[in-house]
Amino acid sequence: MTPERILAYWERREEAIKLEKEDPYRHGFELDIWKRADEQLRKHQEILIMGGNRSSKSHFCARRVVQSLVENPGTIIWCLTETSANSIQFQQALVYNALPKELKSLGRGKVGYVMYSLRNGFTASKFTLNNGSQCIFRNWSQDISTIEGGEIGSPQESVNGTHNIGYWADELVPMPWVETLRFRTVTRNSKGIISFTAVDGWNSVVKSMLTGAKTVESTKADLLDGEEVPLVQQPLRKASSVVYFHTEANPFGGWAAMKTQLEGEKRETILCRAYGVPVKASKTVFPAFSDKNIVQAKDIPVLEEDADATWVLSIDPAGAKPWTMVLFGIDPHGVAWAVKEFPDFDTWGGWIDLTKGDKVSAGEAAQPNGYGLKDYADIIRGMEGDREVDRIIDPRLGAASYQKSEGSSNIIDDLSDEDLPVSPAEGLDIETGLQAINNLLAWDRSREMGFDNHPKLMISDECQNLVACMQEYQTGDLKNPAKDMVDCVRYFAIGNFEYFDQEEMMATGGGSY
Repeated sequence: MTPERILAYWERREEAIKLEKEDPYRHGFELDIWKRADEQLRKHQEILIMGGNRSSKSHFCARRVVQSLVENPGTIIWCLTETSANSIQFQQALVYNALPKELKSLGRGKVGYVMYSLRNGFTASKFTLNNGSQCIFRNWSQDISTIEGGEIGSPQESVNGTHNIGYWADELVPMPWVETLRFRTVTRNSKGIISFTAVDGWNSVVKSMLTGAKTVESTKADLLDGEEVPLVQQPLRKASSVVYFHTEANPFGGWAAMKTQLEGEKRETILCRAYGVPVKASKTVFPAFSDKNIVQAKDIPVLEEDADATWVLSIDPAGAKPWTMVLFGIDPHGVAWAVKEFPDFDTWGGWIDLTKGDKVSAGEAAQPNGYGLKDYADIIRGMEGDREVDRIIDPRLGAASYQKSEGSSNIIDDLSDEDLPVSPAEGLDIETGLQAINNLLAWDRSREMGFDNHPKLMISDECQNLVACMQEYQTGDLKNPAKDMVDCVRYFAIGNFEYFDQEEMMATGGGSY
């Protein structure tokens, strides 16, 4: 390049930097990772943004809040964080910096009112623009009644290129506040943004979003030897989406320094700090169960055309609530793949509900469905297709007698009448069954997963209800709805099922001497 061209480039660069500082609303830099969040916000009513350190998630939220206020007259947005001091120091400062240049000095007008100081934030923790849009800053150290009854969002359809945002809740927002905020968006059909830093752990909101979530977009993590890490996940709640902001994707985030800082750190620390993936703090019955046990259906070997496998359907019947069933395929290497579940998430919704506080509640899929035995027989046939399947069932309920017009019967006999023979599972105690599951999940996690080092139980990402129940199951609570799906796995695990080649199963010999 000639000196003249270098000078011209430098002048353009300096002008761009100056304009961005003076008026980031019109001249601010938009990161590529923001496009992914925009796409999910267009498709869903709510997104949870999980971010690593310096990943730009808060700047994205502030920019989108301001765009919605400026471009959509009459919009009301609530920005919420933990305390008033946090609100002034972070949210209010970010939102002020994102305002158009001319609005920062709007002052007091007939409609518009923007008064801000670095020390005290916005006067009365709110501001109003000339178009009637209002931004109100709240915190959940206040009484939750302060947000009851309000309407948030734009009164009309949002302008192209913007979102109809109703609230932005930052960091450790409590679940009761999220539930209330969701109902406040209904009247104006607005959307919510929740931003969360993974280092803050695993609170009830994150738990409700990530338990059973299905990864729909991922990438390889440079700091974890190419391990797949999520970019977008679909939670059990269909109206929500989870988007991950990786520090590497922010050219202004100090990625080179971050890499140096994380050298030699544990996997959990790297996931949290660099990729925004939180580490679950609560104890779990299945400590070896992780995202490594969840595989996309298209990559499961027993589902390939003409694949050889031994098939087992595990059934846990019930009274008023629906039965639960899981179909397993055992490959020639002895790995069991859970490939289908009933009720499945896509058709029936979530089996467990994590939005009612810390206690796991029954989800919509666990509500009575009015099915009789013939209905379940049809479900079984649909799950099995044309496969040769061994069937096992809860030995207690499967053999429990009940009265019919023809006399006494039980589920095992009635399924046999439907040409679906089923055997009672081993009647071992629960603790033995849970240990059998952990035996299948066991592998040397200090070494790379490979042919000679892998768990013997893998689950399809389409079995979202099963995944959620495995993650949330706790011993000692027989009323915990997560128990039902886990029981299906337990019956399978204590059965010690193995792969058998079809030729081994064929009768040979015959005749006599």
